[in-house]
Formats: sequence, C-alpha cells, structure tokens
Amino acid sequence: MIIIAAALAGGPLLVQPVLLGAGYAIGFVLILALPFVNRKLAYGKNSKFQDRFENIAIFLNIALCTACGLIVGFSDLRVFWLSLFIAVGIHFVLFYFSQGSWMVVLAILTIGNGVLGLLLVDVPFLVFAIIDGGLKMAIGIKLLLQKHPSFKATKQISA
Repeated sequence: MIIIAAALAGGPLLVQPVLLGAGYAIGFVLILALPFVNRKLAYGKNSKFQDRFENIAIFLNIALCTACGLIVGFSDLRVFWLSLFIAVGIHFVLFYFSQGSWMVVLAILTIGNGVLGLLLVDVPFLVFAIIDGGLKMAIGIKLLLQKHPSFKATKQISA
C-alpha cells in the first residue's frame, strides 16, 4: 500500500521518497513490534540458519538498492525505480527459508513486474507501481490469513 500511495504522490519523482521511506520504516517497526504479526508470519521460532538468511536478505536488499543508485543512477527515474522493484524482488527469494514458498512466488512476480516495466516503456510507470504494491499486499494478506505457513518444512532447517 505504501508503494502505491508514494507513487500516486510521486509527481516528477515517480515515487515520493519521503512517503515511501517513512511508510516502510513504520511498517518495519510494526512488524517487529506487534507479536500478532510475527506469530502469523512465522511458524515457531526461527532456527539460526533461518535467522542468518533473513539477515543476509536484508543486507542483500540494502546492497542491491545502493547498487541501483550507483550503477543505474537518477537520470532516468523510471529505470531507477523499476530496478529497485527488481532488487527488492531478488531479496524476497532468501525469505523462502523462514517464510516459505510464497516468498519465491512474490519474488518471481515482483521481478517479472519490474522487468516488464523496463521493456514496456509506453506503459505508464504508475501501472507497474500499483501492480508491485498490489502483489505485495495480496501475498502479505495471504500470509497473515493462513492458519500455518505454506511450507512448514522450512522450520525444520537448522544450522
């Protein structure tokens, strides 16, 4: 929802970075602070192996997003933001180990959406931002509403 709101308010920046950053930070804190959300997204306590992959995923996301800024640059904001969508999609793959197979589905869909946005230059950026936000909301709601994560065996992995 944050990416959609930030894109709707983006104007010439395409995505309003202050709104996106604030929304992302608030969401991150709420996920960590609300025990209900943590219990719904996890099936038991993470193993050290799973914690390690979650930490690697977060570091990878920071590294990839930084690389987007350094390599892609800011001269073409559409390419920059779509590259960020792809980077975020890539980092979702590593959450498979703690959150299950839906994270791989989310990764594939968000990476595909970002790539299509790069290829279909005549389609407005806002379309891809709405799809990106919609995919994340839909799978997030799916994960929150399911009784147990879809791939329970991931909780059996240990260091």
